[in-house]
Amino acid sequence: MDAALYIRPMGLEDLDRAMALKNAEGWNQTRKDWQFFLDQNPALCQVAVVNGKTVGTVTAIAYQNRLAWIGMMLVDREHRRKGISRKLMHELLNRLSGMETIKLDATPEGQLVYESMGFIKEYTLWRYVRNPGVSEQSGEIPADVFPLSRDELPLLTNLDAAVFGAKREHLLRYLLDEFPGGAWMRKQDRRINGMVICRHGSRYIQLGPLVAETDADAKCLVRTALRRFSDRPLVLDVAADKNEFRRWLEAQGFEQRRPLIRMYYRRNTHAGVPDKYYLIAGPELG
Repeated sequence: MDAALYIRPMGLEDLDRAMALKNAEGWNQTRKDWQFFLDQNPALCQVAVVNGKTVGTVTAIAYQNRLAWIGMMLVDREHRRKGISRKLMHELLNRLSGMETIKLDATPEGQLVYESMGFIKEYTLWRYVRNPGVSEQSGEIPADVFPLSRDELPLLTNLDAAVFGAKREHLLRYLLDEFPGGAWMRKQDRRINGMVICRHGSRYIQLGPLVAETDADAKCLVRTALRRFSDRPLVLDVAADKNEFRRWLEAQGFEQRRPLIRMYYRRNTHAGVPDKYYLIAGPELG
């Protein structure tokens, strides 16, 4: 390990380097996303510094102070294989010691490291990307799909919490405020059967979170987003066991890219209902 390495809380002065590290990996987060992490839980955003230069980052969001989500684990390529990610994770786990559940989404390479630290696999996700101009076979948008706004935030928060495992009203508010006109719900007989929220990224529009009762409900919501954003590159992360839904996504022009492994630290007391969680909000958000 580099003798000059130390870990400290992230500050606004680190955001330029954080964006550079993120861009080097081709990730999709924006500067506003980094600011959101800092605004929510500044003590849970850490950086690794070597000789005065920020060479690593990690963030966490505490949902209801019971479920923490770890993300944005980045290390400069010139400083890898020096134990920096492990040191960042140890510091963060110490700060999260009072949390009932701690989770993250890992790459296959990261999975091995996290397993050695006590993380356990929950299930696998697949990332899909769709480029602009790809022909689709989605059909018409049903009349029972309606736009969402901040007015529905309390309802959305409860719907999301029942499936995700904890309330994350602050995240949903941020997503709705940052991308007006990018969220919909499917409502039948006064019952909400599903909802989707989209967000701007630096490279793609991310679809998710998407909560739905059935594959049919999920397809209606994705179809709506496709019609709205047909000229934009899109990305989403879907549970691997949604086989029929994933085949349908591929028929709409989505291409499978890479797996992610959802993991929890030692215990999973806030598992939610994964069967109804079709698209995650993002690996850094849960």
